[in-house]
Amino acid sequence: MAQSVAGAAIVLMIMNMMARLLGFVRETAIAGIFGATALTDAYQVAYTLPYFLQMVLGTALVSSIVPVVIRKISEEKKEEAWRIASITMNWTAVLMAALTAVGMVGARYLVAVTAPGFQGETEAMAVQMTVIMFPSIIFMGVGMLMTGILNARQKFAVAAAAPAISSLIIILGVLLAGRSNPLALPAATLLSFMGFMLIQVPALRKTGFRYTFSFDLTNPQVRGIFANLLPIFIGTATYQIYLAINRFFASGLAEGSISALNYASKLMNLPLGIFVSAISSAIFPLLAAQAMEKDRSLLMGSLNKGLKLVLLVTLPAAAGLMALRVPIVQLLFERGAFHHEATLMTASALLWFGPGMGAMAASQVLTRSYYAMGDARTPLWMGLASIGVNILASMVFMPYFAQGGLALANSTASLFNALGMYALLSRHIQQRQGKDLLATLSKTLLASVGTGLAAWGVYGVSAGWLSGFGNSLQAIGRTGLAILAGVAVYALGLLVLRENVLGEFAGQLKRPKKKSIV
Repeated sequence: MAQSVAGAAIVLMIMNMMARLLGFVRETAIAGIFGATALTDAYQVAYTLPYFLQMVLGTALVSSIVPVVIRKISEEKKEEAWRIASITMNWTAVLMAALTAVGMVGARYLVAVTAPGFQGETEAMAVQMTVIMFPSIIFMGVGMLMTGILNARQKFAVAAAAPAISSLIIILGVLLAGRSNPLALPAATLLSFMGFMLIQVPALRKTGFRYTFSFDLTNPQVRGIFANLLPIFIGTATYQIYLAINRFFASGLAEGSISALNYASKLMNLPLGIFVSAISSAIFPLLAAQAMEKDRSLLMGSLNKGLKLVLLVTLPAAAGLMALRVPIVQLLFERGAFHHEATLMTASALLWFGPGMGAMAASQVLTRSYYAMGDARTPLWMGLASIGVNILASMVFMPYFAQGGLALANSTASLFNALGMYALLSRHIQQRQGKDLLATLSKTLLASVGTGLAAWGVYGVSAGWLSGFGNSLQAIGRTGLAILAGVAVYALGLLVLRENVLGEFAGQLKRPKKKSIV
C-alpha cells in the first residue's frame, strides 16, 4: 500500500505541476490584458463563490465519498458502491441547480455582502459577472464527485489533469476576446468548469462505474454522506473563508488590493497545489483503509510521514518566495497593464503569506486524517475558531500593513488551526509519535532559513555577473540562479542535518507492489 501511495503521489505531483503551470499562464494572461484594476477586482469578487464551492464543497464531496466507495468495494459490493455514488451525484446536481437559481437572482446582494466597498461601474460589473459564472457550480459539484470516485479507485491522473483543461479554456477565451470584451472572462470561466467535469467521464467508465438514475434517500450510506457533508464543508472551508474575509476588508483599501492578494495567494498556492495536494490526495485512501481496520498506531505513522513530507516541501518554498518576492512577481506579472506599483502591492502580500504556508499545508493532511477516522467535528470547530482569529488579526494588522496585514492575519489563523488540530489528535490516538515529527520540523526550519538567505544573497550579487544581458534575460538569469542556490543550500542542509524522509519516500517506489484493498 505504501508503494502505491508513493507512486500515486508522484503521478499527482506531475499532473498538478502541469495544472499549476497552466494556472499561472492563465493568471499571467489575465494580468497582462486587464492588469490589477477595478475590472479584475470585480472578476475576483464574482469568482469568489464558484471558486469557494469548487475548493470547499468539492473537497467535502471527495472526503465524503472516498471512504464509502473504499468500504463497499473492499466488501465486494461494487454494484452497491456505484448505486450510492450515482444517487449522491444526482442529488448534488439538483441541489447545485437550486443554489444556482438563488445565486443568479440574488447576485446584487452577494456582491454587496462580499465587497461592500464596491460602487458604481465596479459593482455593476461584479454583479454581471456573478450571474454569468454561477451555473458553473453545477458542473463543479458533479465533477468533484467524479474525482472522488476516481481517487477511491486509485485512478488519479485524469482527475488531476482536469484543472489544467479548465485553465486552458480560460486562457483561450481571454486571448481570443482581449480587453475589448471583459465579459468573455466569466463566460470562459463557466466553460472551463464544464470542461473540468466532461474530461473525467471516459476515465470514470473505465473503472467499471455504472450510472443509475435514482434519488433514493432510504439508503443509509447516502444519508450518511449528506449528514457528514455540512460539517466537512465548513471544516474544509476555512482557508477559502480567509480569502473571502480578505476581499471583504480589502474592498475598502486602494484599487487593486483585492487583485494583489489574489496574485500573491496564487503564488503561495503553487507549492501547495503541486506537492501538498498530491500527497494529501494520495494518502487519503490509505488513511481511510487504516481507519476502517481500526489500526490507529499505523494511521498515526502514515499521518506523521505525510506531515513531514509536506513540511519538507513548503517551508523552503515559503522561504524562497519571501526572499525573492519582488523579482518573482516582476518576472511573472509585470507587463502590459500590470505596473510596478501592483508588483509592490502583490509582493507585500506574498511576504506575509509566507509564515503560514507550512501550517496551511499541514492543515490539509490533518483534516483528511480526521475525516478518515470519521471525525468531522474537530476540523469544524477548529476551523470556526481560526476564522475568528483571522477576523481579529485582520482588524489589528490591516491598519499597519494594508493588504500585507490581511495576509499576515491568514498566516496567524493557519498556525492556530494546524497546531490545534494536531494537539487534539489525542482524542483518537494515544501514541502521538510527535518527537520524530518535531525533529524533522526543526531541521527543515533551519535548512529553510539557509535557503532564503542564499536565494536573497545570490540575487543581489548576480546583478554584476549578468550586467551585459538585456533587462528580461538578466531578470530571468538572476532569479534562476537565486532559486538554484536556494535549492542547493537546502539539499546540503538536509544532508548535513541527516534528514532522510525524502529518501524513504523514494525507496518506497522501488519496493515490490502489494495488492491493495482498494
